[in-house]
Amino acid sequence: MGYLFLEIWFLLLIAFGLGMFVQWWFCCRRAEDEDSEPDVAVTPIAAETIDTSESHLIESAAETAEESVESVSIDPPLDDQWKPMAFGSAPESTDDLKRIKGIGAVIEKTLNELGIYQFEQIAEWNADNVAWIEGFLSFQGRVGREDWISQAKTLASGKSTEFAKRVDGGEVDY
Repeated sequence: MGYLFLEIWFLLLIAFGLGMFVQWWFCCRRAEDEDSEPDVAVTPIAAETIDTSESHLIESAAETAEESVESVSIDPPLDDQWKPMAFGSAPESTDDLKRIKGIGAVIEKTLNELGIYQFEQIAEWNADNVAWIEGFLSFQGRVGREDWISQAKTLASGKSTEFAKRVDGGEVDY
């Protein structure tokens, strides 16, 4: 092994030097250029040419506000044809939707206001229903990420999930 190193030590030295040069070229050279004086001549502006009147500032702020409002993208209205099946009013038997991981008290209240009270309703959602709910709640990807539908199917069948057991045991505060 030592013999091999002795044969190629010169090439290793050249590779090291080349690596150091490339590193300097891309990193340190720019820092040295920024420290030097700029080649552009700076021309002072006379104080009389600067407009500091309040009307100019107000107009400038109004133009900036208009541009900001135009640049905000407004989500298209939700297409109610994909709204999940819902009850008109609360049915006699409602489920504790908070037993689904990812649904807290606030989201449960919102779902109830939409007419969603039971695990069976969530278990029957399709991709369009999920997209509608996520758009309504402004939580893109949450239903799939937290797997609401499979949890709802399990709970609707009478089985329990680990999270539901924790909720039932009082380990989860809502």
